Amino acid sequence: MRKLVLLVPGLLLLLTGLLAQKTTITGKVTDEKGIPIPGATVKVKGTKTGVAANNSGEFNLSVDAGAKLIVSAAGFTEKEVAATSNIVITLAEDNKALSEVVVTALGVKRRPKELGYSVAKVSNEELTNGRSTTVANSLSGKVSGLAVYNVNNSVDPSVKITLRGYRSLTGNNDALIVIDGLPMPEGGNGTILNLINPNDIENISVLKGGVAAALYGSAGVNGALVITTKKGSRGKPKVSYTHSTNAERLNQMAQFQNKYGSGSHYAAGFGTGGWKPNYLDRMHDNWRSYENQQFGDAFDGSMRIAGRVLQDSSRNMLPYSNIPGERERIWNTGLTVNNQASVSGGSGASTFYLSYENNLTWGIVPEDKAQRNGARFAATTETGRLKAGFNVNYVQAAYDRTTFDFYNETINQAGNIPLSTYRDWQHNKFGNPNGYYNDYYTNPYFRLDNERVKYQDANINGSAEFTLKLASWLNVNDRLSAMNNSRTQKNSVGKFIHSDYAKNLAYVPAGVDQGDGKGITRALTDFLGSVSDNINTENILNNELQLQANKDFKDFSLKGTLGFSIYDRKTKSVSVGSSSIVVPGTFNVENRLGNLSGGESNTEYRKYGYYGEVQVGWRDQVFVHVFGRYDATSKFFKQTRPTNMYSYFYPGFDASAVVTDMFPSIKGNVLNYFKLRVGYNKNGNDNINAYGLEPTYPNSGGFPYGNTVGITVGDVLPDKDLRPEFVYSFEVGGEFQLIKNRVGLDLTYYNQRSEGQVVSVTIPRTTGYGTLRINVGETKNWGYETDLKVQIIKTQRFNWDFSVRYSYNNNKINSLYKDVSEFFQAGFSYAGAFLVKGQSFPQMKAISYVRDSVGRIVVNKATGYPLNNGPLKTFGRTTPPHILGAGTRLRFDDFTLTTNWEYRGGNVMYSDLGRQMTFTGSGKWTEQRAPFVVRWYRQICTK
Repeated sequence: MRKLVLLVPGLLLLLTGLLAQKTTITGKVTDEKGIPIPGATVKVKGTKTGVAANNSGEFNLSVDAGAKLIVSAAGFTEKEVAATSNIVITLAEDNKALSEVVVTALGVKRRPKELGYSVAKVSNEELTNGRSTTVANSLSGKVSGLAVYNVNNSVDPSVKITLRGYRSLTGNNDALIVIDGLPMPEGGNGTILNLINPNDIENISVLKGGVAAALYGSAGVNGALVITTKKGSRGKPKVSYTHSTNAERLNQMAQFQNKYGSGSHYAAGFGTGGWKPNYLDRMHDNWRSYENQQFGDAFDGSMRIAGRVLQDSSRNMLPYSNIPGERERIWNTGLTVNNQASVSGGSGASTFYLSYENNLTWGIVPEDKAQRNGARFAATTETGRLKAGFNVNYVQAAYDRTTFDFYNETINQAGNIPLSTYRDWQHNKFGNPNGYYNDYYTNPYFRLDNERVKYQDANINGSAEFTLKLASWLNVNDRLSAMNNSRTQKNSVGKFIHSDYAKNLAYVPAGVDQGDGKGITRALTDFLGSVSDNINTENILNNELQLQANKDFKDFSLKGTLGFSIYDRKTKSVSVGSSSIVVPGTFNVENRLGNLSGGESNTEYRKYGYYGEVQVGWRDQVFVHVFGRYDATSKFFKQTRPTNMYSYFYPGFDASAVVTDMFPSIKGNVLNYFKLRVGYNKNGNDNINAYGLEPTYPNSGGFPYGNTVGITVGDVLPDKDLRPEFVYSFEVGGEFQLIKNRVGLDLTYYNQRSEGQVVSVTIPRTTGYGTLRINVGETKNWGYETDLKVQIIKTQRFNWDFSVRYSYNNNKINSLYKDVSEFFQAGFSYAGAFLVKGQSFPQMKAISYVRDSVGRIVVNKATGYPLNNGPLKTFGRTTPPHILGAGTRLRFDDFTLTTNWEYRGGNVMYSDLGRQMTFTGSGKWTEQRAPFVVRWYRQICTK
């Protein structure tokens, strides 16, 4: 009994001692200047216990007595300290080691110092500055060599993203988009980027050239944007909510003339009976109340009728004077409202991330709107030798847009027409198509409402990844990714039958009538209405299986990857429609007159590849990287073709050397870090559409006669020996940290050469075809990139950073097809893009004036107008050689102000809208209408 009595107090004392060894400590993590480091990781050495510091760099953690802490943060050197309460842990910046990991091609992670090619990393903070709701716009101006072209600015903006300019003559020059390991369709970056919530993105690695993206195969020949989404972080669950409201106004418009009203060339011409020598009289004769063109007499403020007399005898009497700001009033103030919430966290070896986004957009074009709802869930876990993770994202997007060119027709209306008052055309008799003033163009608001497209995207994509540790230095990794996108779309044109009065009886009143006849010309063509339904589906499946090695041997390190990749993409499109409907406003294909039209398209594209890479490092200072890939593509496959015509191998290498580590004596207060890099590779590229090897034989109505449907021959004849093209890329660059790491400078030169590009060339029609698809041409693409980042001020409460990015790009066509010196690429007969041997591409050519032997413009003797039926003139390249971007960030305590801007220049563009404005007389450049004489002076020099 005595032993038991003594044992119980002893156990209590022991338990008390054990409990006393467990304590909660607090601390703070800062840099060398005392500035807090938010998100710094504090772990208990030898355990999986750890926390992340809050936004003030503070943390608290339960530890055992005598424990050690391992403290780390991106961009700082890891540090081990004893666990004591109220500790302040100071981390040193790790600019020398540049230890922050970059995700490169196929998800391979490398430290920046190991890379022998140019890579830019865009963080979530940089991406979400300004709260743009689209990823493409968020990238503009933030990466040298990257250009984001807005094809349109609708509520569903189409964009084109290129890296390092144009390499291909007629094919795809778009950068590859990769989302969590899944390559998106080539040339389709505009659509998928509109479906991603920017706030879900952890970072984007921009692999600028073919060397950096070579492991993606032919899809990476133009570089790649590798998007990594958030996976969550260990610690207590964190809930965040953000709201943003962006307003959008029309920034600028074309310059308009505001002196003259409706009219055309009705006055008698020179040399004809009735010609009036006073040009003012001729301009008065040009005026017509119903004209779309604006070559009437000058505005004088008088009351004049616009259009014709309506059926109820109404007349649209308006002051004959310009209405200031009317062309701007027709546009709405665009509005985007975005709400999103997320929760993330984890415990032990697991993490999770869940987010939801709702985005509503009302465009600057009246009635245009869009909505996007999306949810993303991701999780990771680790147990023993196995690490697994997955993510899935589902987005529903709906769009309602006009298909009518609202911009073109609104800006070509006369300046005295109060266009904004005709918005309610259903109730305004002067806005109704039966009473609208214009004989040729109807009320643009009517067509805005009448010609619409509504479509919905349902997109689900995701990936599952498994990593098994076979040894301390060897892993096997498998990533399976998939995407399905379904789009349902309805195009409609409302039915409207003009009144008999509008067609046959509407007249210009006496005193104004100049023999103008009766009836509105455009009313003779009714809107019979139409409807078409389209269903498009796309399925992508991609799998990457890799064996990954990472081992050190004294002064040497070895990292390597062996992999197998398979990619499969299927598309299906079905359409059905009618060109005439019965009941107005009912857009159903059953509500029709006549037969239904329709069509169907099915495609499948498959590619597989084997690849390998080995990187050898020496003393963590010099790194040499060699790689190669063997691909086989269905685009060039036929049973009768030899293997080397649809499969190909391409190798490459890159190297980097940290010069300041190799020669420490060169480091000082000015030069803190210096790295050299160089890379070269050969890329194969299957740059043709699916089924591009075979001539097509489409159905043809009326062939060979009557209503008989026969089979005809397509317009393109593919060459039987068509092969993939090859691209040879070289780049060299340097990275510098200067003035105590306050200045960062990155310089790059690159050069690409493409051989055997696939081009369609014109051939004689006697062959039965219009064009021949063949491997021709050799092009060169080169340029420079400069990135400069300066930390102007850095204190505990105030930071000021400034960055500037400049890139220069040029290209040249070294050869084309046989003796052909140029090809027409796209455009009109009077202006277009051309491929010209020996010049950069594309080149813009347009009509020019006829000139005499000494360069003087030749005019028509009778009219005095310049003759413009001369040869097309070359005006310059259409892509910008110069791109300059800059940004600054100021932070004071918890307030941050950021700005970003971009300039592109050195190129030309052709605006067919300008041609239309010249025809209608709305352009400012048409304002000089008084007769004038051009005198030519020639200076004669004599000795």
